[in-house]
Amino acid sequence: MPVKFKVVFIVLIMAIAVQVSVVEGAGRWIYEKIREDVSQNEVSTATLQSKNSIKLPFPYAGVNHALIMIRKVKGGDAEVLFAVDKGKFYTGDKIRVKFDGGNADWITVDKPSDRSSDLLFIYNPKIFINQLRTAKELKIAAQFSQYDEHVFDFDVDGLDLTKVGL
Repeated sequence: MPVKFKVVFIVLIMAIAVQVSVVEGAGRWIYEKIREDVSQNEVSTATLQSKNSIKLPFPYAGVNHALIMIRKVKGGDAEVLFAVDKGKFYTGDKIRVKFDGGNADWITVDKPSDRSSDLLFIYNPKIFINQLRTAKELKIAAQFSQYDEHVFDFDVDGLDLTKVGL
């Protein structure tokens, strides 16, 4: 699934009717400014698709990439989302992340209020974003229900947080 389509898909999953007004591409990160139809709030996003994909059995068969999205509503705090094309996270409230050559650390995640099983929110996004600022590579390991843990690799170098208002 192309990254641009996945960005729109994640936004729709969260039940926000949107109108894309500005799209900028820089390397692998995709930057968008979205205006919510209901509130007219401007939302800025930076989205990155994983380098690798995983294959899961039925009913999630096929190629599955992961996404990281940094999302900021104008005047609000930033959020970090972690999502997969298909599949069900079975992580409890923790996933493992590894920036560059550092240690793999457990971090807390929250599930969305609509109970979507293919999307997680990073609990303390400020700390995560600060680590992304200088990182070149990121690995995220997550457990999928009834299946093994899978690791997704991201080339996070080149992130321009000014395009998200940070």
